[in-house]
Amino acid sequence: MRIALHCHYRLPVKKYGGTQRRVMWLASALADLGHNVYLLALKGTRCEKAEVIEVRKEDVDLDGIVPDSVDIVHLLQTPNCKVSKPSIYTLAGNNSSGRKLHPNTLYLSRNHAIRHGGKHFVYNGLDPNEYIYSEEKDDYFLYLSRISKYKGIDIAVKLAKDMGFKLVIAGGFWLSLSRKIRCVGKVGGIKKAKLLAGAKALLFPIRWEEPFGNVVIEALVSGTPVITTPHGAMPEIVTPEVGFICRSYEELKTAVENVDSIDPKKCRQRVMENSTAEIMAKNCLKYCERVIQTGHL
Repeated sequence: MRIALHCHYRLPVKKYGGTQRRVMWLASALADLGHNVYLLALKGTRCEKAEVIEVRKEDVDLDGIVPDSVDIVHLLQTPNCKVSKPSIYTLAGNNSSGRKLHPNTLYLSRNHAIRHGGKHFVYNGLDPNEYIYSEEKDDYFLYLSRISKYKGIDIAVKLAKDMGFKLVIAGGFWLSLSRKIRCVGKVGGIKKAKLLAGAKALLFPIRWEEPFGNVVIEALVSGTPVITTPHGAMPEIVTPEVGFICRSYEELKTAVENVDSIDPKKCRQRVMENSTAEIMAKNCLKYCERVIQTGHL
C-alpha cells in the first residue's frame, strides 16, 4: 500500500511532542511492514523510512502535492484539507470547539471515541527500542507532563510534601521550596529514558479527559508503574496489574504506599501486547483498507 501521512510539524522533535513522535513511529512501522510511506511535513523534516514531501502550514489543498500513486492519505493534524484521494483523519486531542470533523475520523481510545459520538479508534503505539527497561528503581517518583493543573502537577507536589518522598518534575518548571522536589525542565532522548526507567512510579493525577496519554505507555514499557485517576482513557490503559486508578486523594496516598507490589515485567508486557508502533500501524492499516474499498470506516 502507498500511504501519505500529513501533519504540520517539523519532525522529529527532540523533547516534548507526543503527537509528533506518534507520527514518526507510525511512519517507520508502516515502512517496516513493507508499505511505501510519504511524509508530508514542514521544511527540515527527516525520516529515514519515508519519502519526505515538504508542505507549508497554510497548505490545505493537498491535490497536486500528494503523489498520484498514493492509495490513501492519513491526516494527522488538519481534518479540513482538500484531498481527492481516499482519506482518514486521527483526532489527537479533544474537539472542544465543536468543529465538524472528517467523516472518517479515528480516535485514540474507546473513551475518546464515545465522548465524540464515534466508535473507531486506534491506540497509540511506541518503539520499545527508544526506552530503557529496568526492574531496579531509584528513590524518586516522576511527574512527566505539561506543568498544568489539568495534568495534576499540584496534586503530585502535594503528595510529595505530605508523604515526604522525592519527586522529579519534568516537562517544565515548578517553583518549590522543598529539597525533595527537583525540577529538570523539558527532557528528551536518553535523559528522558533514564528518568522513566529509574522512577518508582509515574504520577499522572490528571483532571481532564485524556484521549490517550503517551507518557503512560512510555512509563510502562520502562517497567515503571503508573498512578493515575479515572479520567479519559486511563482505565483502558492502566489495569490493576500495572498501576492504580485512584478516585480520591486518600487513594492516591495508598497507591504511593503500595507501588512496590507492581511487577515491572507486567508493566512492560502490557505495552508489548497492546501498544507498540507495529500494533498501532497494523490497526491503522485495517481502517485504511476499509476506506480504500468502501470509502468509509
